[in-house]
Amino acid sequence: MRVEFWYRRTTVIALWVLMITGAIYLFTFEPGKTGFFLLCPFRFLTGLQCPGCGITRALHNLLHGHLTTAFTLNPLFIIALPFLVFALLRYTSYAFQEKTPRANALPANVIYLIFVVVLSFWIFRNTPFYPFVS
Repeated sequence: MRVEFWYRRTTVIALWVLMITGAIYLFTFEPGKTGFFLLCPFRFLTGLQCPGCGITRALHNLLHGHLTTAFTLNPLFIIALPFLVFALLRYTSYAFQEKTPRANALPANVIYLIFVVVLSFWIFRNTPFYPFVS
């Protein structure tokens, strides 16, 4: 086995162990009430929500089977989660089959679209309009 593939495989295993450990911690402790969770620096400084605000609480609720509550906390993340899981599983598969993934599988216009969607979500979640009413 070449060093490059050994490094990828080790990195993937470490990532999975870290995610499972984090999921157990997040399942056990509720963000904002128990446990140690970091504050969002953007929200702390501005009082506004960033695109990532609510992900920790959403994951906590998702781990407990509360999909609708998780969706209300951060809908963009819940919509993106299947794609993120697919990408992680695909990279894990590549690492264990000793294949090299393509450098960039997304066309530029898709990347720009993702950027516009995240930026729009960031702006509209800080408006007083439904469904972003706090």
